[in-house]
Amino acid sequence: MTTTAEMRCARHPKEQTAITCASCGIPICPKCMVTTPVGIKCRDCGTGRRTALFQVRPERLLLAGITALIAGALAAVIGEIGFLAIFVSAPFGYFAGSMVLKASGMKRGLKLEIVAGAGMVIGALALKLLPAVMMGKLLARSGYSAISFGVASLSDPFFWVALAIAASCAVSKIRYL
Repeated sequence: MTTTAEMRCARHPKEQTAITCASCGIPICPKCMVTTPVGIKCRDCGTGRRTALFQVRPERLLLAGITALIAGALAAVIGEIGFLAIFVSAPFGYFAGSMVLKASGMKRGLKLEIVAGAGMVIGALALKLLPAVMMGKLLARSGYSAISFGVASLSDPFFWVALAIAASCAVSKIRYL
């Protein structure tokens, strides 16, 4: 007759258990277990926080950020086509999200979503404000303010609509594939 050692939950030492995590093997009680399609797991393994899918290497994150900046600049160009920008922005946003995913090595997660959304906004704003910064001295000589020129370039509502649609579609592509 074999005897088994008494196991205690790793998080709740007072709880006796016979269940172990299917991934890491630590003892877990019914309070700690998460049911997944591939078995019972602890909360850390079952929520996917430690899986390779959500771990983006820094160089891949940088590449995804550069891709998002370029996509944001293109979204600003799409905003220049006027009313049609509403219809073109969604497909472009999903395409941009696909490119950011490929640049990250097909990784996922909140960090990548933030990089994609913020990168697109920063890229679009940079493209809109870059002429004002570059032409600041020339505008100052002619009596115009570079700030007023920059603000005037941001007053186009189609720019904001195109940017909002494209960035939100890119983030949703990363989140939901």
